[in-house]
Amino acid sequence: MVAVSALLAGAPAVAAVSQPSDAQCGSAFEFIGPDPAVAARAKASGQPIYIVADSTEGTPGGEIRLRGQAAIVKGDRQLNADEVTFNRDSQAAVAVGAVVFGDSRMMLEGSSLEYNVDTDQGTIENASYALREKRARGRATRIIRRDSSRHTLEGAFYTTCPPGKRDWAVRSTRVDLDFDAGEGRARNVVLDFKGVPILYSPFFSFPLSDKRKSGFLAPSAGTGGKSGFELRTPYYLNLAPNYDATVTPHYMSDRGLMMEGLGRYLFSDFSGQIGGTYLPSDNKADRDRSLVAFSQSGALTPRWTHYLTFNRVSDDAYFEDFGNGIYDVSTSHLQRLASTSYNGDSWRVLGQVETYQTLYGSKPYRRLPQLMFNTSGFAPAGLSYTLDSEYAVYDHPDLVHGTRLDLYPSLSLPFERAAFRVEPRVGYRYTQYDLKQQLPGLDDKPSRALPILSLDSGLFFERDVDLWGVGALQTLEPRLFYLYVPKRDQDDIPLFDTGDTDFSFQSLFRTNRFSGPDRQGDANQVTAAITSRFLGASSGVEMFRASLGQVRYLRDRQVLLRSGPAIESNESAIVGELWARLTRALLARGDLEWDPDSGSTQRSVVGLYYRPQNGMLLNASYRMRRELPNLSAPGLTDSLEQVDVSGVIPLGRNWQLVGRSYYSLPDSQFVESFVGVGYESCCWGARVVTRRYVRRYDGRYDGDTTSSIMFELELKGLTNIGNKVENLLTEGVYGYSRDAYGF
Repeated sequence: MVAVSALLAGAPAVAAVSQPSDAQCGSAFEFIGPDPAVAARAKASGQPIYIVADSTEGTPGGEIRLRGQAAIVKGDRQLNADEVTFNRDSQAAVAVGAVVFGDSRMMLEGSSLEYNVDTDQGTIENASYALREKRARGRATRIIRRDSSRHTLEGAFYTTCPPGKRDWAVRSTRVDLDFDAGEGRARNVVLDFKGVPILYSPFFSFPLSDKRKSGFLAPSAGTGGKSGFELRTPYYLNLAPNYDATVTPHYMSDRGLMMEGLGRYLFSDFSGQIGGTYLPSDNKADRDRSLVAFSQSGALTPRWTHYLTFNRVSDDAYFEDFGNGIYDVSTSHLQRLASTSYNGDSWRVLGQVETYQTLYGSKPYRRLPQLMFNTSGFAPAGLSYTLDSEYAVYDHPDLVHGTRLDLYPSLSLPFERAAFRVEPRVGYRYTQYDLKQQLPGLDDKPSRALPILSLDSGLFFERDVDLWGVGALQTLEPRLFYLYVPKRDQDDIPLFDTGDTDFSFQSLFRTNRFSGPDRQGDANQVTAAITSRFLGASSGVEMFRASLGQVRYLRDRQVLLRSGPAIESNESAIVGELWARLTRALLARGDLEWDPDSGSTQRSVVGLYYRPQNGMLLNASYRMRRELPNLSAPGLTDSLEQVDVSGVIPLGRNWQLVGRSYYSLPDSQFVESFVGVGYESCCWGARVVTRRYVRRYDGRYDGDTTSSIMFELELKGLTNIGNKVENLLTEGVYGYSRDAYGF
């Protein structure tokens, strides 16, 4: 190879640079460009022209004819061909035979090229092209390069499928590419899928980078059980780098035209979104239907944060008619909350107001407002302290309401060594009320004051064991917890936000068996519990954990949510937890509550989760809860018994089967079930899911269900056509993520 010195002596050789290959598809093409060192030196010296060829020949007219692996390089542009005629005066080049032209944005291959190196303009015939950032390619009868940013393609097609495959393509009589604007515009567009035209448009625009741009998104269509034929045509508005909006006309043949909107914003200190829907004069309900949803969170200062949310629907049946699944139809209350908090080094202040829109069920109290102060730290002589305090105004149109002041300071003296720990704690709880609409004969300013004493202790043993040839460390961790709280009469105190809690292993060590401060349970009890773990000897990774515990009551429990006889049992249910990694791919979890008085299981949760390395995901769980015979407030907690099976199963290299079955045994009712198949390749994917779920839940499943079929076609690098199914899979299949399973 001879370096031509007519333009610049000592020009270095030119190298081809390949784009890194995609793991699944491979590189769509080999990108041609100058050696990075050549481009850097050229830019530093004012972008001179480098010429390389096997042989050269000068002509009297000032032209240079380059033959055999001829190349011309200027900056990030490179021209390769079998033969190039270059005019030094006009900077014009004519290339024939295996022509390749590339720069940092695009590569072109064709039969012939006319190109001016100085003006960076040219025309290539019968060309193939490839876009670097989009990893897309295509062909055109002619490509006109107007400058480094703008190109015109005539008689072109565009696809992201690799060479040799054309599963989908966009055909157009003319395509204009503007890389600076990040946009492509096409005229007389036909979208082909598997050789079949599926869409035509006289005009179409598409992005040339990952930057957002305004325009229509892919429409979606389907048939709903109560709305008839549905069609959505979303339009995206890229209003600014930090905020945007989407407006979606939603046509329903049985109801009319609903307008949907969503706006998002992002600033340095806060972000949020506001959305809504409006359907004037619903043809089936004969009234206007609407939804408003707003949320925002952020930091006013590094320590001062805030959160806002507001939700409203026009009527109680909105989610029943327009909800997207069991999570929507189970919504009983819509929250409106304004909250702000300040975090000090060892303290926190929180203030909030909270109300709800009630769709069904009883109306909760409104907090107008609620102020909380919490602090903790260390005191002299090894003591540690905590203070939990609250002042709240509770409002309700029909029930007793008023203010509540709750103060709960405590001191503890923790003592800990490698093999044991002991922590005595003494606390004092004072709660004062000022009530309105109090029931006749009851105090309208009741108060409660009582000490809370506890002693928490534990031992820690460990030993080396051999588990089927694997070295492990086994621990044995017994724990005793004593709690004393004297009885105080609390029948005059209303229930603003307090109820029974689920009995679990963690609740064995709580100082209050109720969920809020309106009741402080009396106690004289001892909790005995034990935990054992198996840890990897070298890695320290937990392989197995089992815990078991029970409370022994030294006196009857007399404080209840509502007036009634004392609870006379001497012992609590036995509760246990289990976590085990049975194999590298199989995980088991379980929770159990067994009542020795009735000899029956009151609550259990058992789950198996299988995740091998081949892309499979299988989940199976069983949940059961029964009402205890001596609950403080019978009837407040419903029994349930449910089976939930879900998973993703690969069917060969590209196909997957996905499904979920969520069944309520007491109701003999499928709460939600779906099954679908999906295909995923490097340039397109398709999913079809058939789904069925209950239409309404108000404490029981009423048997009324709705069915739908969801279909989505994804043309990678272009658009999605149909219904989005990713949210359904993320919510319905435990452990699913698009990145991991690609459905």
